[in-house]
Amino acid sequence: MTGKKRIIMKRYFHLLLLFLMAVACNKTDLAVSEERPSDIRAIGDFIRNNYDLSLLSAALQQTGLIDSLNTNGTLTVWAPDNAAFKALGVLKPGDFSKMNQDSLRASLRNLIQTERLFIPDIPTQMDNKYIAMGGGPLYISISAFGNNADNYRATVNGCYVYEAPKRNLSLRNGVLHLLKGVPKYFPQTAQDFLAADTSLSIFVTLMKKSGQWEALKNEGPYTVYAPQNNVFQQYGLTADSINRLDVKKYKPVAFSVYTLGLQPHHIFAGDLDILGAYNSRILLDGYGISPGGSINIWAPNGYSGYHSPGFIGYAGGVKGQDNLTSNAVVFRLNNIMLYPDSLLIK
Repeated sequence: MTGKKRIIMKRYFHLLLLFLMAVACNKTDLAVSEERPSDIRAIGDFIRNNYDLSLLSAALQQTGLIDSLNTNGTLTVWAPDNAAFKALGVLKPGDFSKMNQDSLRASLRNLIQTERLFIPDIPTQMDNKYIAMGGGPLYISISAFGNNADNYRATVNGCYVYEAPKRNLSLRNGVLHLLKGVPKYFPQTAQDFLAADTSLSIFVTLMKKSGQWEALKNEGPYTVYAPQNNVFQQYGLTADSINRLDVKKYKPVAFSVYTLGLQPHHIFAGDLDILGAYNSRILLDGYGISPGGSINIWAPNGYSGYHSPGFIGYAGGVKGQDNLTSNAVVFRLNNIMLYPDSLLIK
């Protein structure tokens, strides 16, 4: 290569390098600590210009809420990232236009608090209760596991908070924390939630037949594990066959297991992880129930899966878990919890 050609190639290389640097400078990342105070953006502008939050931004714009996050007030926003929405089947901005707009707006308002709340400000305990702008509850659990508060395990209504640097983002009018999931709150009782879901109609029949249905409109709190209709059908169970059951022939745990005996439990899927209590079990009539990313059940003889399926998971993945109502946390299951025939009274 001649000297002249080498000079030309170097010029092209320098131009390409400058172009790539310019492109990189236009991308918004999550680092705000090095900005000058006068340059720090408001929460709404930060969300609007962050690629990882483009679906949240679209939802806020769709409902007319984005500009309210640029006011001079003091706010905290728990912000599900794109991956969180995609796990629920929301893949593109246009998907929000297919939703009930009042419900969508209410859900988004329940991600916002009218105070500035950093993770170190929250007690390291389970279910610290706050009220969101939309009136819904935010149960924030903080574990002391991690190097420091920037890395403590944290969940909001069962959804994990990212570790630093995706939490405690101090912005001009508040603080923003990114979530790995989308918190789900339904302002109705567990009874109303179950009755409205046609995929759970056989479970509703079971609750009525076993005498637990009326309790599900009470104050609670409860944790409810509801197998979907297709699950019961796989075991040859229908609403008609359940209505014909003589429940007195079965040990009560055959049916009470689905509500944990209506004990005052308020359990999200990640609670045992937050506590670091991986081997903990909820005891019910001699059975040990370990709820987490899936559910394991130990029979009184100490064997796991002895009277239950080997795998009990959540129907639809994250769609089926951590559905918070006014008096319960409801899970849709992809299996039954105990085999009824193994619990016949002999």
